[in-house]
Amino acid sequence: MPARSSLAPKDPEERRRRILAAAVDVLTEKGFAGTRIADVAAAAGTSPALVVYHFGTLDGALAEALGSVEDAFYADLETAIGPDAGAIEQLRTLGALACETGPAVGSWALWMEVWVRALHDGQARALSRALDARWKQTLRTVVEEGVWEGVFTCPDPAATVARLASLMDGLAVQVSLRDPDISAARMTELWLTAAALELGVPASALVPARPAARRRRA
Repeated sequence: MPARSSLAPKDPEERRRRILAAAVDVLTEKGFAGTRIADVAAAAGTSPALVVYHFGTLDGALAEALGSVEDAFYADLETAIGPDAGAIEQLRTLGALACETGPAVGSWALWMEVWVRALHDGQARALSRALDARWKQTLRTVVEEGVWEGVFTCPDPAATVARLASLMDGLAVQVSLRDPDISAARMTELWLTAAALELGVPASALVPARPAARRRRA
């Protein structure tokens, strides 16, 4: 990974942003166990002392990194869902964005790093719970809006949200591990189909039809 250009010392906000972006890149590529503060500093074009100044520890950098990509996801979601979108369109957009493998996903690799640390670390566990609660509340808001609109049937929104959130996590692990049977597109299709079953709507309302296969040119 090439080092980023050095930052002027008089620009602390830009410096912090660049260090955070470097932390996202390095932690995603190397994992928590394979990353050192010095690696983040080198990628950001700054010193280890400045990384420690801004984030304290590598755990702090991981928490900030995951928080930043989650914020990017919700910003993208807000942009993608127009103010007049109904619940079905909101759920379809939410599922499509959350199942992508780009930076807006919150980088599933970073999520898995936090999950592993949360097994034995209280701070990581608290972070995981807080971000998970944000996701579940976002999903529940859409579900309840659909019930209010009369387009969803859901006698127990909390249980539905728990099942759909758990399915998303499980599919994300398979995609991240490059399971040949679960591509990002397949993940999206499976999750939206499950959401349709949970909410009593036709799958066609959420899952776009697959395009016809094109013949390759000789």
